[in-house]
Amino acid sequence: MAQFEDQQGDALQIAHEIGRMLIALRIDWNDAKEMRAIAREALAYHTHGKPSAPLPRTKLELFGLIGLMLKTMEEGAEFHRLIHGNDVWKAMARALWEEKTGRTDNIK
Repeated sequence: MAQFEDQQGDALQIAHEIGRMLIALRIDWNDAKEMRAIAREALAYHTHGKPSAPLPRTKLELFGLIGLMLKTMEEGAEFHRLIHGNDVWKAMARALWEEKTGRTDNIK
């Protein structure tokens, strides 16, 4: 029943929570280097699963929110809806993209 959900509203709420998690982790979302580091860690976590050392709960929540945001955007796309996040999400998405592809062309 995803066609009846408010993916845009959900995306904005998720993006807000991502911002809160970044603040809690003392990560400046305007610092590309910091964002790439956390993106690298998130991608490794989602690719390789549970690390040998336990992660702080805040990081686990952040990684879960990233996955939830990507799923929310995917569901919106299935119904031909463009889902947008806030500037925090755009910075996170840019860092994830750059880490995933190895590119650093600062896609806007």
